[in-house]
Amino acid sequence: MLGYSELRDIQKKEMESSAIVNLPEDFYAVVSDLLAKKSEDAKSSSSLLTIKEYENIKKIILAIQNKREEKIVLMSVRGEKEGIGLTSEEREMLKELSSIIKKSRETLKSVWDNEESTSRRIRIIRDISQYRGLDNSVYGPFRQGEEPNVPNAEAEWLLKAGMAELR
Repeated sequence: MLGYSELRDIQKKEMESSAIVNLPEDFYAVVSDLLAKKSEDAKSSSSLLTIKEYENIKKIILAIQNKREEKIVLMSVRGEKEGIGLTSEEREMLKELSSIIKKSRETLKSVWDNEESTSRRIRIIRDISQYRGLDNSVYGPFRQGEEPNVPNAEAEWLLKAGMAELR
């Protein structure tokens, strides 16, 4: 059965390693049973030591869980599909997070692709020195009366700044 010292070892390994520590498939079920037993012991005992041990075990388990969740989030951001050493609950978390991130990236990609591919012709109403745009590209210099074709984001910025008008 899992005990205090084994949990401390797992916690130490988890905190020291950037990789996720290999845990048994039923880790959280075993931990749940351990907590239930320690809770009963703490309730039935008047020993401060028993109560402290129960509280410390809860803190250790929470620290392990938090660190593993952090690593699982990073795994999903990196696009890792398989997590060796994950429990069944953690594999499900990785799967769901990966799905959410993939969907979000697809949505944002369509926004960026649309933004980059869409441009607008504007008429410059004041001379504009060369500048670095929102997309980090260099634009200009533009002279009054010119009608450049610029990305939508740049067109919006120049229109709002009163330096251009719609053509």
